[in-house]
Amino acid sequence: MAKYNTYPSFGIDSKIKHIQDILSVHLGFDNVDFFGRVQKSLNKDLKTVVPEFYTEFPKKVEVYYNNKVAPGGNVFFIDGDEHTELKGGLFEAKIKIVFMLNLEKLYQGKQYRADSEVQEHCIKLVKKSRVLNGSLVLEKGLENVLKGFDTKNIKLNDMQPNHIFSINGTINYSFSCNQ
Repeated sequence: MAKYNTYPSFGIDSKIKHIQDILSVHLGFDNVDFFGRVQKSLNKDLKTVVPEFYTEFPKKVEVYYNNKVAPGGNVFFIDGDEHTELKGGLFEAKIKIVFMLNLEKLYQGKQYRADSEVQEHCIKLVKKSRVLNGSLVLEKGLENVLKGFDTKNIKLNDMQPNHIFSINGTINYSFSCNQ
């Protein structure tokens, strides 16, 4: 398991780091990589967009599930394109916490698909973080969760043992290092 978040604890990234820390410590998943906020990057075809993360600036890695690198899966964050100022320098943004997981690696020995279990576990921890505001949305399916990104090379997108879902909500932040 590796945790990647090279962004300073500033603005929205301070809140994302808080959620990322809770998930990486309390989910108890081995062989899962936890990334911070991803960036939209131009794909090799120079036409489509993929989610990438700066592991060491300027080196970026694609965060799609890769069973050779992280057999259990990947967790990463996507922020919305609009960040609205509420008042007094407080901003609100939509955020997705994306889970691309291999259920057989995480829930070994189960005689059923453990998708509901992993969703419940993740939702409880996200609520515990108290960073996302209001109602949460559980989104499932590759095309829904990664809308706007090139996913044509992802073959087994939500077939056993693979499962993709996101927990969506809003996050409030300011540009103060003390937040």
